[in-house]
Amino acid sequence: MKKLMKVLPLSVLLFSSAAFAEPKDLEKPEVTPPQPQVFTSSKPVTCTTDPYDVVKKNFLESHGEVGFMRYISDSKTAVEVIGNVDTGTVSILEFIPSNKYTCFISVGRGLEINSNIFEKAVRGIETRLSIVKLLDN
Repeated sequence: MKKLMKVLPLSVLLFSSAAFAEPKDLEKPEVTPPQPQVFTSSKPVTCTTDPYDVVKKNFLESHGEVGFMRYISDSKTAVEVIGNVDTGTVSILEFIPSNKYTCFISVGRGLEINSNIFEKAVRGIETRLSIVKLLDN
């Protein structure tokens, strides 16, 4: 029995080693990362038939928001970002000239402005230009 007690632990150590090697001919499945997708989404948007200038005036009076960026989109609509740097409120408006609607694309809080862009901005651009008048031409 003593002999068995000596041989048993040695045999366990010798014959129970695990192998962590894999066969050289083992094919690993090819993992492809998910591809980005572009798609159209339907987002509910609130719009008004109030004139664009009235909508901007209302935002100025109610939230102190003023325009600081605007552009004409590829689909010939006017988009303007208005905000209040003191309170952090921000709104994105879109004017659709075909039916004279103004839509509220996004309204929120936490406005942050990258001040580095102002170093590259062209000085002296007329800021009282009506974006609605641009689209009428």
